Amino acid sequence: MTRDDRAEGLLLGVALGDALGAPLEGAPQVAEADILADERSTRRLVHTDDTALTLVLARHLAQRRDTTGLEEDVLAHEFAQAWSAEPWRGYGATVTQVFQLLNTGVPWQQATRTFFDGEGSFGNGAAMRVAPIALVGASPHDTAELARRSAVVTHAHQHGKDGAACHAVAAYLALTGDPARPLEVTPFLQNLARVVRSRPWHEKFDRIAELAHRGADPDHAARVLGNDVSALGSVPLALLAFLHNPDDPAAAIRYALRGGGDADTIAAMAGALAGARNGAGSLPQQCVRRLEARQALTELAGRLA
Repeated sequence: MTRDDRAEGLLLGVALGDALGAPLEGAPQVAEADILADERSTRRLVHTDDTALTLVLARHLAQRRDTTGLEEDVLAHEFAQAWSAEPWRGYGATVTQVFQLLNTGVPWQQATRTFFDGEGSFGNGAAMRVAPIALVGASPHDTAELARRSAVVTHAHQHGKDGAACHAVAAYLALTGDPARPLEVTPFLQNLARVVRSRPWHEKFDRIAELAHRGADPDHAARVLGNDVSALGSVPLALLAFLHNPDDPAAAIRYALRGGGDADTIAAMAGALAGARNGAGSLPQQCVRRLEARQALTELAGRLA
């Protein structure tokens, strides 16, 4: 398996989980039979803001692959322009207000702290789009730093930044790990704990380890870890979905979807991790062919790989 294949798997995994989860977002419970029926359907798989902003970040990084890496001022306005072009993609209320401020000339340093008593958003919007950072990070710590820099332009709260760092480093570990060897849950989580130094996050990592060891079903896992739009209440469930099914991207995405709640974002994150470990060829091809952004994602994966 080549790095190109794994890079493509990472980006296509985002879009696949996102598009399959979009019709299920907000559902308290999701039956596996409904997921399987959608996988077999012929409908075009249309993505939401998760994939739209992942594309923005991937293009931003690809254009700077050999130069500056990441420019926060430019990235903030690229995100806002993407929202302006397609505001119907399912953007959240808070980030929509941030983008509106950015488009009127308000600096991102001010716009991102306008809400939540100046602390900024603690939502999962920065984590959902951060996967491309794993393709340019030089190490787990470098990846975490780049992830936080990409996050802060819209999500200034510490949990928002930590969620992005956690998911980016998880993607880096999935991308650089040996898929021929069994994935060990404890070392994987320990590596995340080294770059996310936060007691609430460490407590979630402990719960993930317990649930993975017990083989918890998605409903129970969602009750324990959360399945909402916050970073702390969604990134952990995506991690578990992957760690429960590290060698089967379709199963990892189904697990995330069955957890309900913010299903599209949680499945997008789980799909990114499983796709990075196993490559694009491991994704269900009958679904990949229906992805609205397949060509653009494949091209960007090649440029970033």
